[in-house]
Amino acid sequence: MNQLETGETPKAAQAVSNFQDELAEVLRERAAISAVLRAIASSPHDLQPIFDTILDSARRLCRADTGVFRLVEEAGFRLVARALGPGVSEDVLPPKLVEPGTFQGDFYSRLTASKLPLHVPDVALELHRADEATREFIGRRGLRTLLFVPMLRKHELVGSFALGRLRVERFTEREIELVTDFTAQATIALEIIRRERQQGQLQTELAHANRVATMGQLLASIIHEVKQPIASTVINAQAALRFLERRPPHLEQVQRVLAELVHDGMRASDIVDGIRALSQKAPSRKERLDINAAIRGVIELTRGEAVANGVSVQMDLAQGLPLIEGDRVQFQQVILNLILNAIEAMSDADEGTRELLISAGKAEPNGVHVGVRDSGPGLAPAALERVFDAFYTTKTSGLGMGLTICRSIIETHGGQLWATGHTPQGAFFHFTIPARPA
Repeated sequence: MNQLETGETPKAAQAVSNFQDELAEVLRERAAISAVLRAIASSPHDLQPIFDTILDSARRLCRADTGVFRLVEEAGFRLVARALGPGVSEDVLPPKLVEPGTFQGDFYSRLTASKLPLHVPDVALELHRADEATREFIGRRGLRTLLFVPMLRKHELVGSFALGRLRVERFTEREIELVTDFTAQATIALEIIRRERQQGQLQTELAHANRVATMGQLLASIIHEVKQPIASTVINAQAALRFLERRPPHLEQVQRVLAELVHDGMRASDIVDGIRALSQKAPSRKERLDINAAIRGVIELTRGEAVANGVSVQMDLAQGLPLIEGDRVQFQQVILNLILNAIEAMSDADEGTRELLISAGKAEPNGVHVGVRDSGPGLAPAALERVFDAFYTTKTSGLGMGLTICRSIIETHGGQLWATGHTPQGAFFHFTIPARPA
Protein backbone atom coordinates (compact mmCIF):
# COMPACT_ATOMS: atom_id res chain seq x y z
CA MET A 1 0.00 0.00 0.00
CA ASN A 2 1.50 3.36 -1.02
CA GLN A 3 1.34 6.77 0.70
CA LEU A 4 -1.34 8.07 -1.63
CA GLU A 5 -3.61 5.18 -0.63
CA THR A 6 -3.11 5.74 3.11
CA GLY A 7 -3.65 9.56 2.80
CA GLU A 8 -0.50 10.38 4.77
CA THR A 9 0.82 12.76 2.12
CA PRO A 10 -2.28 15.05 2.03
CA LYS A 11 -2.32 15.15 5.85
CA ALA A 12 1.34 16.11 5.94
CA ALA A 13 0.76 18.77 3.30
CA GLN A 14 -2.18 20.17 5.30
CA ALA A 15 -0.06 20.23 8.45
CA VAL A 16 2.67 22.14 6.62
CA SER A 17 0.09 24.55 5.24
CA ASN A 18 -1.40 25.11 8.70
CA PHE A 19 2.05 25.68 10.17
CA GLN A 20 2.85 28.20 7.44
CA ASP A 21 -0.42 30.05 8.11
CA GLU A 22 0.28 30.15 11.85
CA LEU A 23 3.83 31.33 11.25
CA ALA A 24 2.62 34.06 8.92
CA GLU A 25 0.07 35.16 11.54
CA VAL A 26 2.73 35.27 14.26
CA LEU A 27 5.00 37.32 12.00
CA ARG A 28 2.17 39.77 11.28
CA GLU A 29 1.50 40.13 14.99
CA ARG A 30 5.17 40.72 15.76
CA ALA A 31 5.38 43.30 12.97
CA ALA A 32 2.31 45.07 14.40
CA ILE A 33 3.75 45.08 17.92
CA SER A 34 7.05 46.44 16.58
CA ALA A 35 5.16 49.22 14.79
CA VAL A 36 3.42 50.16 18.03
CA LEU A 37 6.68 50.20 19.98
CA ARG A 38 8.27 52.40 17.31
CA ALA A 39 5.31 54.79 17.54
CA ILE A 40 5.71 55.00 21.32
CA ALA A 41 9.47 55.59 21.01
CA SER A 42 9.17 58.21 18.27
CA SER A 43 6.21 60.08 19.81
CA PRO A 44 6.89 60.06 23.57
CA HIS A 45 4.82 63.23 24.16
CA ASP A 46 1.99 62.69 21.68
CA LEU A 47 -0.72 60.06 22.06
CA GLN A 48 -2.34 60.54 18.66
CA PRO A 49 0.22 58.66 16.49
CA ILE A 50 0.40 55.91 19.14
CA PHE A 51 -3.38 55.44 19.21
CA ASP A 52 -3.56 55.59 15.41
CA THR A 53 -0.88 52.91 15.02
CA ILE A 54 -2.48 50.60 17.58
CA LEU A 55 -5.93 50.98 16.03
CA ASP A 56 -4.74 50.35 12.49
CA SER A 57 -2.67 47.32 13.53
CA ALA A 58 -5.47 45.74 15.58
CA ARG A 59 -8.11 46.41 12.94
CA ARG A 60 -6.05 44.76 10.20
CA LEU A 61 -4.94 41.77 12.30
CA CYS A 62 -8.49 41.08 13.52
CA ARG A 63 -10.09 41.72 10.12
CA ALA A 64 -12.35 44.36 11.62
CA ASP A 65 -14.02 47.22 9.76
CA THR A 66 -13.69 49.86 12.48
CA GLY A 67 -11.56 50.60 15.51
CA VAL A 68 -12.04 53.38 18.05
CA PHE A 69 -10.36 54.69 21.19
CA ARG A 70 -12.50 56.57 23.67
CA LEU A 71 -11.50 58.21 26.93
CA VAL A 72 -13.77 58.59 29.95
CA GLU A 73 -15.13 62.07 30.65
CA GLU A 74 -17.78 63.27 33.06
CA ALA A 75 -20.29 63.50 30.20
CA GLY A 76 -19.50 60.08 28.72
CA PHE A 77 -16.97 58.38 26.45
CA ARG A 78 -15.15 60.83 24.13
CA LEU A 79 -13.76 59.64 20.77
CA VAL A 80 -10.01 60.40 20.56
CA ALA A 81 -8.90 58.17 17.66
CA ARG A 82 -10.50 55.98 15.02
CA ALA A 83 -9.49 53.66 12.17
CA LEU A 84 -11.72 52.61 9.27
CA GLY A 85 -11.31 49.79 6.79
CA PRO A 86 -11.22 50.41 3.03
CA GLY A 87 -14.52 51.79 1.78
CA VAL A 88 -16.03 52.07 5.29
CA SER A 89 -17.84 55.35 6.01
CA GLU A 90 -17.65 57.24 9.29
CA ASP A 91 -21.45 57.10 9.34
CA VAL A 92 -21.29 53.60 10.84
CA LEU A 93 -19.65 54.96 14.01
CA PRO A 94 -21.57 56.21 17.05
CA PRO A 95 -21.38 59.95 17.93
CA LYS A 96 -18.07 61.44 19.04
CA LEU A 97 -19.45 61.57 22.58
CA VAL A 98 -21.32 58.44 23.67
CA GLU A 99 -23.53 59.40 26.59
CA PRO A 100 -24.96 57.16 29.30
CA GLY A 101 -28.56 56.14 28.76
CA THR A 102 -28.24 55.77 24.97
CA PHE A 103 -28.20 52.46 23.12
CA GLN A 104 -24.44 52.75 22.44
CA GLY A 105 -23.89 54.11 25.93
CA ASP A 106 -25.36 50.93 27.40
CA PHE A 107 -22.42 48.89 26.09
CA TYR A 108 -20.00 51.28 27.82
CA SER A 109 -22.04 51.12 31.02
CA ARG A 110 -21.68 47.33 31.01
CA LEU A 111 -17.95 47.73 30.36
CA THR A 112 -17.71 50.16 33.29
CA ALA A 113 -19.49 47.75 35.61
CA SER A 114 -17.50 44.62 34.72
CA LYS A 115 -14.11 46.14 33.76
CA LEU A 116 -13.69 43.05 31.55
CA PRO A 117 -13.71 42.67 27.75
CA LEU A 118 -17.25 42.84 26.37
CA HIS A 119 -17.99 40.74 23.27
CA VAL A 120 -21.24 41.39 21.37
CA PRO A 121 -21.50 38.65 18.70
CA ASP A 122 -24.61 40.14 17.04
CA VAL A 123 -25.82 43.65 17.79
CA ALA A 124 -29.19 42.78 16.25
CA LEU A 125 -29.92 40.61 19.26
CA GLU A 126 -29.57 43.70 21.50
CA LEU A 127 -31.98 45.87 19.52
CA HIS A 128 -34.94 45.22 21.81
CA ARG A 129 -33.42 47.96 24.03
CA ALA A 130 -32.98 50.43 21.16
CA ASP A 131 -35.32 53.08 19.78
CA GLU A 132 -36.85 52.71 16.33
CA ALA A 133 -34.34 54.99 14.58
CA THR A 134 -31.38 53.01 16.00
CA ARG A 135 -32.96 49.70 14.98
CA GLU A 136 -33.50 50.99 11.46
CA PHE A 137 -29.97 52.36 11.20
CA ILE A 138 -28.26 49.18 12.41
CA GLY A 139 -30.48 47.06 10.20
CA ARG A 140 -29.41 49.04 7.11
CA ARG A 141 -25.72 49.80 7.61
CA GLY A 142 -24.71 49.51 11.25
CA LEU A 143 -21.97 47.46 12.92
CA ARG A 144 -23.10 43.93 13.70
CA THR A 145 -20.29 42.43 15.82
CA LEU A 146 -18.52 44.45 18.52
CA LEU A 147 -15.62 43.96 20.90
CA PHE A 148 -14.95 46.38 23.79
CA VAL A 149 -11.78 46.17 25.90
CA PRO A 150 -11.36 48.41 28.99
CA MET A 151 -8.37 50.67 29.58
CA LEU A 152 -7.68 50.35 33.30
CA ARG A 153 -5.44 52.36 35.62
CA LYS A 154 -5.30 50.83 39.09
CA HIS A 155 -8.73 49.20 38.56
CA GLU A 156 -10.19 52.52 37.41
CA LEU A 157 -11.71 52.70 33.92
CA VAL A 158 -10.04 55.52 31.99
CA GLY A 159 -11.04 54.58 28.45
CA SER A 160 -11.88 51.81 26.02
CA PHE A 161 -10.68 50.21 22.80
CA ALA A 162 -13.44 48.89 20.53
CA LEU A 163 -13.42 46.95 17.26
CA GLY A 164 -16.44 46.50 15.04
CA ARG A 165 -17.47 44.34 12.07
CA LEU A 166 -20.21 45.14 9.59
CA ARG A 167 -20.86 41.40 9.34
CA VAL A 168 -21.86 38.91 11.99
CA GLU A 169 -18.63 37.12 12.86
CA ARG A 170 -17.49 36.41 16.38
CA PHE A 171 -14.06 37.53 17.50
CA THR A 172 -11.88 34.56 18.39
CA GLU A 173 -10.23 34.09 21.77
CA ARG A 174 -6.89 34.77 20.12
CA GLU A 175 -8.19 38.05 18.67
CA ILE A 176 -9.63 39.13 22.02
CA GLU A 177 -6.28 38.36 23.67
CA LEU A 178 -4.44 40.32 20.99
CA VAL A 179 -6.70 43.38 21.39
CA THR A 180 -6.29 43.16 25.17
CA ASP A 181 -2.50 43.32 24.71
CA PHE A 182 -2.80 46.30 22.37
CA THR A 183 -5.08 48.06 24.86
CA ALA A 184 -2.53 47.50 27.63
CA GLN A 185 0.13 49.17 25.46
CA ALA A 186 -2.18 52.14 24.86
CA THR A 187 -2.90 52.41 28.58
CA ILE A 188 0.82 52.39 29.40
CA ALA A 189 1.45 55.15 26.83
CA LEU A 190 -1.46 57.17 28.26
CA GLU A 191 -0.11 56.80 31.80
CA ILE A 192 3.43 57.80 30.79
CA ILE A 193 2.20 60.99 29.14
CA ARG A 194 -0.15 61.74 32.05
CA ARG A 195 2.72 61.49 34.51
CA GLU A 196 4.98 63.60 32.29
CA ARG A 197 2.32 66.29 32.19
CA GLN A 198 1.91 66.12 35.96
CA GLN A 199 5.66 66.43 36.36
CA GLY A 200 5.70 69.36 33.95
CA GLN A 201 2.92 71.04 35.92
CA LEU A 202 4.80 70.48 39.17
CA GLN A 203 7.94 71.95 37.62
CA THR A 204 5.95 74.98 36.50
CA GLU A 205 4.54 75.43 40.02
CA LEU A 206 7.99 75.16 41.61
CA ALA A 207 9.50 77.55 39.08
CA HIS A 208 6.77 80.10 39.74
CA ALA A 209 7.21 79.81 43.49
CA ASN A 210 10.95 80.29 43.04
CA ARG A 211 10.39 83.39 40.91
CA VAL A 212 7.99 84.89 43.45
CA ALA A 213 10.45 84.25 46.30
CA THR A 214 13.26 85.78 44.26
CA MET A 215 11.22 88.88 43.43
CA GLY A 216 10.47 89.23 47.16
CA GLN A 217 14.21 89.18 47.81
CA LEU A 218 14.62 91.99 45.26
CA LEU A 219 11.69 94.07 46.52
CA ALA A 220 13.68 96.87 48.22
CA SER A 221 16.12 97.34 45.35
CA ILE A 222 13.34 97.16 42.74
CA ILE A 223 11.41 99.92 44.53
CA HIS A 224 14.57 102.01 44.44
CA GLU A 225 15.08 101.28 40.73
CA VAL A 226 11.51 102.28 39.89
CA LYS A 227 11.61 105.43 42.03
CA GLN A 228 14.70 106.72 40.21
CA PRO A 229 13.10 107.17 36.75
CA ILE A 230 9.87 108.41 38.38
CA ALA A 231 11.79 111.06 40.33
CA SER A 232 13.71 111.96 37.18
CA THR A 233 10.42 112.29 35.30
CA VAL A 234 9.06 114.75 37.88
CA ILE A 235 12.24 116.85 37.81
CA ASN A 236 12.30 116.94 33.99
CA ALA A 237 8.61 117.81 33.81
CA GLN A 238 9.17 120.74 36.18
CA ALA A 239 12.13 121.89 34.07
CA ALA A 240 10.01 121.72 30.90
CA LEU A 241 7.35 123.91 32.52
CA ARG A 242 9.97 126.52 33.45
CA PHE A 243 11.35 126.57 29.89
CA LEU A 244 7.81 127.04 28.52
CA GLU A 245 7.08 129.92 30.94
CA ARG A 246 9.99 131.95 29.60
CA ARG A 247 9.38 134.64 27.00
CA PRO A 248 10.05 133.55 24.37
CA PRO A 249 9.73 129.87 25.39
CA HIS A 250 12.96 127.85 25.12
CA LEU A 251 11.54 125.21 22.79
CA GLU A 252 14.87 123.47 22.09
CA GLN A 253 15.42 122.87 25.78
CA VAL A 254 11.80 121.70 26.15
CA GLN A 255 12.30 119.22 23.30
CA ARG A 256 15.45 117.86 24.96
CA VAL A 257 13.75 117.54 28.36
CA LEU A 258 10.71 115.83 26.84
CA ALA A 259 13.01 113.28 25.16
CA GLU A 260 14.50 112.53 28.59
CA LEU A 261 10.98 112.22 29.99
CA VAL A 262 10.15 109.60 27.39
CA HIS A 263 13.39 107.73 28.17
CA ASP A 264 12.70 107.72 31.91
CA GLY A 265 9.12 106.61 31.37
CA MET A 266 10.22 103.75 29.12
CA ARG A 267 12.84 102.68 31.65
CA ALA A 268 10.26 102.55 34.46
CA SER A 269 7.87 100.67 32.16
CA ASP A 270 10.57 98.12 31.26
CA ILE A 271 11.30 97.46 34.94
CA VAL A 272 7.60 97.00 35.75
CA ASP A 273 7.13 94.73 32.70
CA GLY A 274 10.09 92.63 33.81
CA ILE A 275 8.68 92.29 37.32
CA ARG A 276 5.24 91.36 35.98
CA ALA A 277 6.64 88.74 33.59
CA LEU A 278 8.72 87.07 36.28
CA SER A 279 5.89 87.16 38.83
CA GLN A 280 3.10 85.86 36.63
CA LYS A 281 2.02 82.24 36.66
CA ALA A 282 1.69 81.31 33.02
CA PRO A 283 2.22 78.16 30.93
CA SER A 284 5.55 77.74 29.19
CA ARG A 285 5.70 79.47 25.81
CA LYS A 286 8.37 78.89 23.20
CA GLU A 287 9.61 81.79 21.12
CA ARG A 288 12.71 82.93 19.27
CA LEU A 289 15.04 84.61 21.74
CA ASP A 290 18.03 86.92 21.65
CA ILE A 291 19.97 85.74 24.72
CA ASN A 292 21.78 89.08 25.02
CA ALA A 293 18.46 90.95 25.30
CA ALA A 294 17.30 88.50 27.98
CA ILE A 295 20.53 89.06 29.96
CA ARG A 296 20.27 92.87 29.72
CA GLY A 297 16.69 92.73 31.01
CA VAL A 298 17.78 90.82 34.13
CA ILE A 299 20.75 93.08 34.76
CA GLU A 300 18.39 96.07 34.67
CA LEU A 301 16.26 94.41 37.36
CA THR A 302 19.23 93.56 39.58
CA ARG A 303 21.13 96.82 39.20
CA GLY A 304 19.90 98.19 42.52
CA GLU A 305 20.74 94.97 44.39
CA ALA A 306 24.27 95.03 42.98
CA VAL A 307 24.79 98.68 43.93
CA ALA A 308 23.43 98.10 47.44
CA ASN A 309 25.97 95.32 47.98
CA GLY A 310 28.91 97.17 46.42
CA VAL A 311 29.16 94.81 43.45
CA SER A 312 30.59 95.98 40.13
CA VAL A 313 28.71 94.35 37.24
CA GLN A 314 30.37 93.88 33.87
CA MET A 315 29.00 92.38 30.66
CA ASP A 316 30.90 90.63 27.89
CA LEU A 317 28.21 89.80 25.34
CA ALA A 318 29.41 88.65 21.94
CA GLN A 319 27.56 90.05 18.96
CA GLY A 320 25.89 88.03 16.24
CA LEU A 321 24.94 85.10 18.48
CA PRO A 322 22.42 82.65 17.02
CA LEU A 323 18.85 82.88 18.24
CA ILE A 324 17.67 80.24 20.68
CA GLU A 325 14.17 78.85 21.13
CA GLY A 326 12.47 78.67 24.49
CA ASP A 327 10.54 80.40 27.22
CA ARG A 328 11.91 83.91 27.83
CA VAL A 329 10.68 84.07 31.43
CA GLN A 330 12.28 80.74 32.31
CA PHE A 331 15.64 81.73 30.83
CA GLN A 332 15.54 85.03 32.68
CA GLN A 333 14.67 83.15 35.86
CA VAL A 334 17.86 81.09 35.49
CA ILE A 335 20.00 84.16 34.85
CA LEU A 336 18.34 86.00 37.75
CA ASN A 337 19.02 83.14 40.16
CA LEU A 338 22.67 82.90 39.13
CA ILE A 339 23.23 86.66 39.44
CA LEU A 340 21.55 86.93 42.84
CA ASN A 341 23.45 83.91 44.15
CA ALA A 342 26.70 85.54 43.05
CA ILE A 343 25.80 88.88 44.67
CA GLU A 344 24.84 87.14 47.90
CA ALA A 345 28.07 85.11 47.93
CA MET A 346 30.17 88.27 47.51
CA SER A 347 28.19 90.24 50.12
CA ASP A 348 29.59 87.89 52.79
CA ALA A 349 33.19 88.64 51.76
CA ASP A 350 34.92 91.22 53.96
CA GLU A 351 37.97 91.80 51.77
CA GLY A 352 38.75 92.35 48.09
CA THR A 353 36.76 93.79 45.23
CA ARG A 354 33.34 92.51 44.43
CA GLU A 355 33.13 91.88 40.71
CA LEU A 356 30.48 90.11 38.69
CA LEU A 357 30.96 89.24 35.02
CA ILE A 358 28.10 88.01 32.84
CA SER A 359 29.28 86.70 29.49
CA ALA A 360 27.64 85.24 26.41
CA GLY A 361 29.34 83.62 23.44
CA LYS A 362 29.04 80.86 20.91
CA ALA A 363 29.07 77.23 22.04
CA GLU A 364 30.23 74.44 19.80
CA PRO A 365 28.98 72.95 17.63
CA ASN A 366 26.00 75.26 17.30
CA GLY A 367 24.61 77.01 20.33
CA VAL A 368 25.05 79.69 22.96
CA HIS A 369 27.18 79.68 26.12
CA VAL A 370 26.29 81.93 29.07
CA GLY A 371 28.59 82.39 32.05
CA VAL A 372 28.13 84.09 35.43
CA ARG A 373 31.45 84.56 37.28
CA ASP A 374 31.93 86.19 40.65
CA SER A 375 34.88 87.08 42.87
CA GLY A 376 33.38 85.66 46.06
CA PRO A 377 34.76 82.91 48.31
CA GLY A 378 34.00 80.22 45.73
CA LEU A 379 32.74 76.68 46.23
CA ALA A 380 34.49 73.81 47.96
CA PRO A 381 35.03 70.66 45.84
CA ALA A 382 32.35 68.84 47.85
CA ALA A 383 29.89 71.66 47.23
CA LEU A 384 30.61 71.64 43.49
CA GLU A 385 29.43 68.05 43.34
CA ARG A 386 26.19 68.68 45.23
CA VAL A 387 25.29 72.28 44.43
CA PHE A 388 22.49 71.24 42.03
CA ASP A 389 21.00 68.62 44.36
CA ALA A 390 17.50 69.31 45.63
CA PHE A 391 17.41 70.86 49.12
CA TYR A 392 21.19 71.30 49.25
CA THR A 393 22.24 74.80 50.25
CA THR A 394 25.28 76.58 51.68
CA LYS A 395 23.11 79.53 52.78
CA THR A 396 21.67 80.16 56.22
CA SER A 397 18.23 80.61 54.65
CA GLY A 398 16.41 79.15 51.66
CA LEU A 399 15.23 75.69 50.67
CA GLY A 400 18.05 74.85 48.29
CA MET A 401 15.75 74.41 45.28
CA GLY A 402 16.82 77.39 43.15
CA LEU A 403 19.71 75.75 41.30
CA THR A 404 17.81 72.47 41.00
CA ILE A 405 14.99 74.30 39.23
CA CYS A 406 17.50 76.19 37.07
CA ARG A 407 19.14 72.98 35.90
CA SER A 408 15.72 71.44 35.17
CA ILE A 409 14.77 74.47 33.04
CA ILE A 410 18.00 74.36 31.05
CA GLU A 411 17.84 70.60 30.49
CA THR A 412 14.20 70.88 29.39
CA HIS A 413 15.45 73.23 26.66
CA GLY A 414 18.10 70.73 25.59
CA GLY A 415 21.04 72.42 27.33
CA GLN A 416 23.42 71.87 30.25
CA LEU A 417 24.11 73.81 33.45
CA TRP A 418 27.24 73.26 35.54
CA ALA A 419 29.60 75.02 37.94
CA THR A 420 33.38 75.31 38.25
CA GLY A 421 35.81 77.07 40.55
CA HIS A 422 37.58 80.22 39.40
CA THR A 423 41.22 81.18 39.98
CA PRO A 424 42.24 82.86 42.25
CA GLN A 425 38.78 82.97 43.86
CA GLY A 426 35.10 82.92 43.10
CA ALA A 427 32.66 80.61 41.36
CA PHE A 428 31.80 80.26 37.70
CA PHE A 429 28.37 79.01 36.59
CA HIS A 430 27.88 78.11 32.93
CA PHE A 431 25.00 76.98 30.78
CA THR A 432 24.73 76.12 27.12
CA ILE A 433 21.61 76.13 24.94
CA PRO A 434 21.38 74.78 21.38
CA ALA A 435 20.61 77.33 18.71
CA ARG A 436 17.15 77.48 17.19
CA PRO A 437 16.97 75.19 14.14
CA ALA A 438 17.19 77.10 10.89
